[in-house]
Formats: sequence, structure tokens, C-alpha cells
Amino acid sequence: MWVYLLYKVGIFLSCHLPSFLAYWMAKRLADLYFLVSVGRPRLYKKAIFHNLFLILGKDERSPEVREAARDSYYNFSRYLREFFWLPGLDRRKFLSLITSVGLENLDYALSKGKGAILLSIHFGNWEWGGIGIALSGYKVNFLVRKHQNKWTNKLYYRIRKKIGVRVLFLEQLKEAMKTLRRNEILAVLADENVGEGVEVNFFKHKISLPSGPFRLAQRTGAIIAPAFVVRGKKDNLQKGIIERPFEVKKAYDEEESIREAANRFIQIVQDYLYYYPDHWLLGEPKIVSREEVN
Repeated sequence: MWVYLLYKVGIFLSCHLPSFLAYWMAKRLADLYFLVSVGRPRLYKKAIFHNLFLILGKDERSPEVREAARDSYYNFSRYLREFFWLPGLDRRKFLSLITSVGLENLDYALSKGKGAILLSIHFGNWEWGGIGIALSGYKVNFLVRKHQNKWTNKLYYRIRKKIGVRVLFLEQLKEAMKTLRRNEILAVLADENVGEGVEVNFFKHKISLPSGPFRLAQRTGAIIAPAFVVRGKKDNLQKGIIERPFEVKKAYDEEESIREAANRFIQIVQDYLYYYPDHWLLGEPKIVSREEVN
């Protein structure tokens, strides 16, 4: 319950404080959180260093890794501030803070009439990416995992619904399939570590990536549209980028087709993480093996 109350305080401050002050406070909280090494904060820090190890090939003793880790904390604090800010933002103000690039790729995916899976990871402000598309006139559904705290879960649900997106939980897979049959957009994160995994090449490692989004695309015929939100280095203006879409082939060897699609997606993810390692905020992919991958 206390977490829910803290979130409510966060919403009040985000909506009523001057923007520069709200961001400053969020950054100071990130500094404090970075220094804490017990309980859940310790697990979060471990996940951040794990991810940076995969990308940069160095451990937490490296100054480069520690700087990127702190920047990840700052970016996560910005994400929270911006999510809590949503109840106080009108459509015009919101769309002045984020630009959607590549909507023609999304239009192409939807032109096939089988829906589009907007696929990303916990990168940048992923929430704002999907919301920006919804406010541009598209029917967007978020497929998300429930928060363990029921009060927090209800809070996130209400904010997302109020801003214009429909929220579905992972347990509502049949309903998610219906949205695709209606030729709508289903926004999914591919680093949730839920369900069956598929092995992919990721930098110099093989990791396990959830196969669910690719199986869903294969089963429904929906087109996958990779999407990422990049934050400006000197300001908090953001750009939501929709990459060239692709389909998961219905081949004789279904598992090989899913593996091929997952590797295609993860190669795009690699390109973004190479330039923006501090944008990866959550998720902790399981390493299958550590080896040189060409």
C-alpha cells in the first residue's frame, strides 16, 4: 500500500511542479536509489549491470559501465516522472514532446489486414511511444504483465486507459488475438522473461528471448513492427521510431521460422543498444552461452 501512496505523491508532484523541478527531483531520487544496495534496489542494479555487461562486454568495475548504469537510473527516473505526468498533460502538449517517425511502416503493416504487433523492449520511454501512436489516431492495445502490487496495477491501468490505450494482461491472450483480427495494434515488450524462450545471437552471447510475440504473429498472420523511443541528450524531447515491419513465415519448420524472426528483431535491438546502452531500463535476459558470435 505504501508503494501506491508514493506513486500518488509522484503523480501530484509531476502534475503540479514546474517541469524542470520535477525532473531535478526525479534525478536526485535516482542518485539515492543508485547508492542503495539492499533489497529490491540491489536486484534492479544487478539487472542493469547484467544488461550492460551483455552490451559492452565489461563488468561493473569499468568506469564506462558505471557511467552508463547511472545514466540508466536517470533515464528510468525520467520515465517514471513522465508516466506520472500523463494525467496532467493534454493531447497538444503531449504531442509537442514526442515525434513519431515511420508511421508509414505501421500503415504498411496494417494494410495487410491482420493487425500489427508493435514490438519493443524496455527501451527509453516505451509507454510514450505507444501512447503517441494512439493519440495520432490509431487503435492501440498494450499487452502487459500485471504488477505484483494490486493497487499499483490499478493505478497504471487507469492512467493508460484514460490517455487512450486499451490495456490487456498477459492472461488475456485470446482477447489479444481478437484485437489483431480487428486489424488493430498490439504493443508488446519482448524482454519480459515470461513463457517459452527462443535462442538468439546477442552481441557476443547467445541469450533466451521470449518466443510468445513471434508465435502470436505466426499464428495470426500479424506483421511485426519493431519500435523504439530515443530521448534527446540535451533535452527531454523524444522520438518514437517505427522500423521496417516484417512477417513471421508459416514455414514447414515452424521453430526455425520463429528463431529466424526473433534473430531479425534482436539484430535491430542491437543497433539501438549499441548507440544508446543507457536506454535499456528493465529486463534481464537469460544467457544461454557466452561465446564469440559472428
